[in-house]
Amino acid sequence: MKNLSRVSTSYVILFVIFSSILVVTITNTLQSNIIAIAKQEKNTVMNKITIGTNTTDKIPTTTTAQSVYQSQSMTVPQSVGTFIWYIVDEAHEDAVNERHKYISDHNPIYLPMNLVIQQGTAISFLDADAPWDTPHPHTINIMDSSNNIVYTTGKLDYTNSSTAKVLPVGQYTIQDTKYPWMKGNLSVVSNPQKSVRNLIMGGFYTPTSQVANNKDNDGGIHPGWLGYYKEQFPKNGFKILDTFNFHYATCKYCPGGFWPDQKTGDHTLIVYSTNQPLKQALNKLGKLVWENVYI
Repeated sequence: MKNLSRVSTSYVILFVIFSSILVVTITNTLQSNIIAIAKQEKNTVMNKITIGTNTTDKIPTTTTAQSVYQSQSMTVPQSVGTFIWYIVDEAHEDAVNERHKYISDHNPIYLPMNLVIQQGTAISFLDADAPWDTPHPHTINIMDSSNNIVYTTGKLDYTNSSTAKVLPVGQYTIQDTKYPWMKGNLSVVSNPQKSVRNLIMGGFYTPTSQVANNKDNDGGIHPGWLGYYKEQFPKNGFKILDTFNFHYATCKYCPGGFWPDQKTGDHTLIVYSTNQPLKQALNKLGKLVWENVYI
C-alpha cells in the first residue's frame, strides 16, 4: 500500500509540473503573438500619415532639413498636393556683391533653390523678403525649356502668396522679373501612381534663439524664433517634420559678423507639413512670416 501511495503521489507531482509547464508555454506564446501583432500595427501606423479619412505614404526620411540645407534641393514625395515655395528675406540683394547680407549662402534666395515635384503637385510662392525700410515686392516667372513663360505669380508683397499652379512634366527655370539673379530650378517628374494629394509641405527660416532686439524699424515687435515656432506651428495646424540649425556670419564690417537686418548669425531651417485647406494654410503662414524677426 505504501508503494502504491508513493506511485500515486509521484503521478500527482508530475501532473502538476506538466500542467505548470503547459500554462507557462501557452502564456508565453500568447504574449509573443500579442507583441508581434502590436509591433505590426505600430509599424503600419508609423509608415502612414492620416489625412482626413485617407492615408498616404509617410514623408521619406531622406527629406530632412539638413539634406535640404546641404544640397540646396528638395524632392517632394507623391503624397504632397501643394508645395509652398519660400522667398527668403534679403533675396533681392545682389548675389555677387552682397552675399554677406543673406541669411545663408545655402538656399539664400528660395527655399529650396532646386525643387523636384511629382506630376500633379501644385506650387505656390510665399514672400518672406521683409520690407523695412524699403519694400521689395517680387514677381516670379516660371519658364519652360524653350524660355516661354508658363506661369507668373503677379506682384507679391511681404507675407503675400501666389495662387497654386500645376505644371506638366518638364524642366523649368524660375526668375524674378526685377532681380535677375533671383533664379531657381524646378523639375516636374512623371508619376504614374495615383495617390491622395491633400498634404501641403514647405520650408521656413527662423532665428535659432531669441534676439536682443526683436523690433522692426517702425517699432513693431516680432516674437519669432525657433522656440516660439515650435509652439505656434502646431497651434496653427502645422506639423514640424524636421529642423536644422546653421550659422552664417560673413559680413567683415558688421558687429557679430552678420548683416544687422538678420538680427543674428544663427538660424534654423524648418520643414513642415499640414493637411488644412491651402487658403487657410497660406493665411496663417503669412502671419507667421510677419512674426519673424528679420527686417
